Amino acid sequence: MSITIEFEETVLKNLEKTSGTLNMSSEQLVNRIVKNFLHVEAVNQLRQELSGTAETAGFLSEEDIFREIS
Repeated sequence: MSITIEFEETVLKNLEKTSGTLNMSSEQLVNRIVKNFLHVEAVNQLRQELSGTAETAGFLSEEDIFREIS
């Protein structure tokens, strides 16, 4: 599937520079960026959905969770 996106000139220049540095095409880099963004958003959504449950269990911060699993 393909879509057409118009980037601001500075964004496009940075995209091309970064993709060259990473030895990948601009399309590959945009795909990676979008996948990473969607993953972060999914994690944030889960964090919001589970925050009440976590607080009830005594986990008030991410540090509490990591301390528990270490």
